[in-house]
Amino acid sequence: MSTRAQLVRAAVVLFAAVVLQVTIMSDLRIVGALGDVMLALTIAAGLTGGADRGVTWGFATGVLYDLVLDTPFGLSALTYALVGYAVGLAGSALMRTSGWWPVGVAAVAGAVQATLYIALANLLGDAFPFSHLPGIALVMAAWCALLVLPLIRVMWWVHGHSEPDRLEVLLR
Repeated sequence: MSTRAQLVRAAVVLFAAVVLQVTIMSDLRIVGALGDVMLALTIAAGLTGGADRGVTWGFATGVLYDLVLDTPFGLSALTYALVGYAVGLAGSALMRTSGWWPVGVAAVAGAVQATLYIALANLLGDAFPFSHLPGIALVMAAWCALLVLPLIRVMWWVHGHSEPDRLEVLLR
């Protein structure tokens, strides 16, 4: 697949994700937390393409989401990039995007991002009570776990299927 086709597909996915986030997901508030399609997309990118793709998609989705949020600009971009990088490292170490382990990785990544986001927001002067963190982290973890498997398929559509063949893994 050509680089131009990948860029067009990536732009379509980013546009669809931000529209889905600000229209449908913004109405699905549970315990004061929203489901985060943009974060789940970042996690899927890291799982399917490694740390480089995870940090790139994390920064891109974060900046795009920061444009519509009323929080310090760049906070989502920073936390998504860090989480995308970490998930990409985990995905590269495990060399698999199949099975149920991506669901667990996504749940942990959702909780970590919520914690990191609230901690950094408080450092930047955007007072957010830490007493709400457990509920928010749980909701973020659940949404990321729910959304990651379909979004892995979306990332394969955007960049191609880069998972190594089982025979290739066994011969290493």
